[in-house]
Amino acid sequence: MTAILILKQVIAYELGYRIQPQAKLRFDVAGFYNVYDRLRSTEAGAPAFVPAPSPHIDVPVHFGNELAGETYGVELASNWKVTDVWNLGASYTWLHMRLRSGSSSGLVDPEAAEGDSPRHQFQVRSYLNLPRNFEFDTALYYVDSLSNQNAASYVRLDVRLGWRPTKNLDLSIGLQNLIESRHKEFGDALGVHATQVERSVYGKVTWRF
Repeated sequence: MTAILILKQVIAYELGYRIQPQAKLRFDVAGFYNVYDRLRSTEAGAPAFVPAPSPHIDVPVHFGNELAGETYGVELASNWKVTDVWNLGASYTWLHMRLRSGSSSGLVDPEAAEGDSPRHQFQVRSYLNLPRNFEFDTALYYVDSLSNQNAASYVRLDVRLGWRPTKNLDLSIGLQNLIESRHKEFGDALGVHATQVERSVYGKVTWRF
């Protein structure tokens, strides 16, 4: 879990519990509460009149550390060994943020900045060992929208086929973002358009010695 915060000080509290009702099934739950101070902010300096080359009012902008706040939430995870060759895992995170500004000149709206991190995230992973040293893995992700960045929620599906012909050599090919041809994970900032993640294919060769 990642919050879009540039921090200077944090005090973190976390409490978790694990239960294993049977040898092949495990559940984890954890709650967290974080107190942040001196987070990065954007501050406006004193305006000044500049007569040349063309008369204008200059308002300097600089980074400060005037934001503070708290985040809290819950993380859930599970792992199930369905068979000797098939393993399933799932996880979910819920995040809530409360930010406040200690500066009257701050250019960052604390309530709007709370929308820079997804409130809900979810994933399911499958690992399947096939005959003749083949492997087939899939991963399904859901990431909630970023309301302050105009970035919609998205679902992502990745698959991977691997083969280990010897104990030293691994070969694999993967496909990413099979559901959508492209999606945006972050919004535009400072006049820069956000790059959209496209559907892609990759190959990988690993040699161990």
